[in-house]
Amino acid sequence: MPFKWLLGGDQTQKRQVIQEDDQVDRRVIDACFCPNGHSILTDIRTFQGLPALTLKLLGKKGEGLLAISPVIGDCNREFIDFEQVPGEVVEICCPECSMPFPLYNECPCGAHLVALFTSPKTHFAQCIGICQRIGCLHSELLSERDLRLFNRLGYF
Repeated sequence: MPFKWLLGGDQTQKRQVIQEDDQVDRRVIDACFCPNGHSILTDIRTFQGLPALTLKLLGKKGEGLLAISPVIGDCNREFIDFEQVPGEVVEICCPECSMPFPLYNECPCGAHLVALFTSPKTHFAQCIGICQRIGCLHSELLSERDLRLFNRLGYF
């Protein structure tokens, strides 16, 4: 017998066999833009067969690129022609137009999280964040949900 949901529509409850592959919660960034609307997903490097988020870094010893895994929570990254100085706070820019990404909030390490937009329109409601400090424990990509949650709970 069909079950009537409060929101409308007839639905039937079904049991499904949960496959091991279904249990993997892999949130992937499939679109990411600079403030000028340039896509920062490139094939300069790939992670798990996916194009990397590519960022231009400006530091005290020069500039270079950073390729980041597009999987939320995956800390895999590769520096390209950039001399890392652990603890240095770098400026994070678009690799195409060199426009700096805007600051989202302060990171617990004292640097800032910058906003990378998941839509060509620059809405902070549709962004992910990354810390500017090389080697920060919060330097992994944070989803827009995590950014709002951390902000609401007073972590930032």
